[in-house]
Amino acid sequence: MINGVQTTLNNGFKVDVHTTSNRGWTPEELADRALEKLLHVSKDADEQVKAQALVFKEQIRQVLVFYMKEAIKSDRTTICAELQKQGHAELANIIRKL
Repeated sequence: MINGVQTTLNNGFKVDVHTTSNRGWTPEELADRALEKLLHVSKDADEQVKAQALVFKEQIRQVLVFYMKEAIKSDRTTICAELQKQGHAELANIIRKL
């Protein structure tokens, strides 16, 4: 479950706060959050331009999700190797199976 709140600070800046309950963020959710910051498609844009921009945005999302998943795998590999090196083979195997 994702919860979101938008608030305006005294200096006029708007801040969005998003949280999850009992879990971390998925690569897909993080990619969506990143895209909110990277790409904006104006509602007033020409329909063809808007369509192209949305296709491009989805392609970027797929790239972000892929590489985030690869980063997660790589980090787990590093953690498992370190646990194995320190004699925690059973814990390393549990993490490897996640």
